[in-house]
Amino acid sequence: MNKSRLGALQVALAAISWSFAGVFSKSLPWNSLTINGVRSLIAAALLALSRGTPKVKLTRGTLLGAAGVTLTSILFMSATKLTTSANAIVLQYAMPVFVILFSWAFYGQRPTARHLVITLCIMVGVVLCSWGGLSAGNPLGDALALLSAVTYALVFFCARIPGADPRDYSYLGMIFSAPFALCGFFDPGMSLEPVHWLIALGLGVCLAGGYFFISLSMSKVSPISAALLANLEPILNPFWVFIFLGERPGALTIVGAAIVLVTATVYALLPAREGD
Repeated sequence: MNKSRLGALQVALAAISWSFAGVFSKSLPWNSLTINGVRSLIAAALLALSRGTPKVKLTRGTLLGAAGVTLTSILFMSATKLTTSANAIVLQYAMPVFVILFSWAFYGQRPTARHLVITLCIMVGVVLCSWGGLSAGNPLGDALALLSAVTYALVFFCARIPGADPRDYSYLGMIFSAPFALCGFFDPGMSLEPVHWLIALGLGVCLAGGYFFISLSMSKVSPISAALLANLEPILNPFWVFIFLGERPGALTIVGAAIVLVTATVYALLPAREGD
């Protein structure tokens, strides 16, 4: 397997890992900030074990990437409390557009026709997948979700900043998010039920697994490619919810998922071109 396809596989594994968060979070009665803090604390411990050290090399790129990781979690969790889940996920996954804009503005990497076509197909698929829930949105919640697309784009963009290490800033982002676990002391839904903590452990494992694989992929694929392939996450999420919780997806969800899966697969398998 060549370098670019290995990187594409690692992005796909990250998206698969992250996609289980919907199943776990729906099974927890805790509020979003408590969930985010506890899962980040667990993920930070797991990433520290995988790295073999809790130390990070602090650079401008690493701090910016860590800020992207932390802010994305906070903004998205807050958005889901204020607007519909469909609005939140569709707006957050406008993220590839911002990666393309950042790459163009800072590195002079103009988007190719291939990137634009792939981006359009994936966005159509994500919108179709969430079409049934694209209503009753809240302007503040929608704005926070769109802002999370910008901060999420930083996670991918910062990998190419000199001195930035995705392994470092993924771990540091978890450290920055972990203090939100203290919100549990003020969360009326918080409990010491063993099953709830097992679910929280599952969330932490999924979060750590996602950032572990995405940080490995960054040296093999471009930020634009990684951002496009990561769109597998919002497509897989409702299918796990269907399989494990019985929430049946509609026809448009299935069509949208098929579009994203086929587009991402074709993009990953085609020979890499300059700028990909």
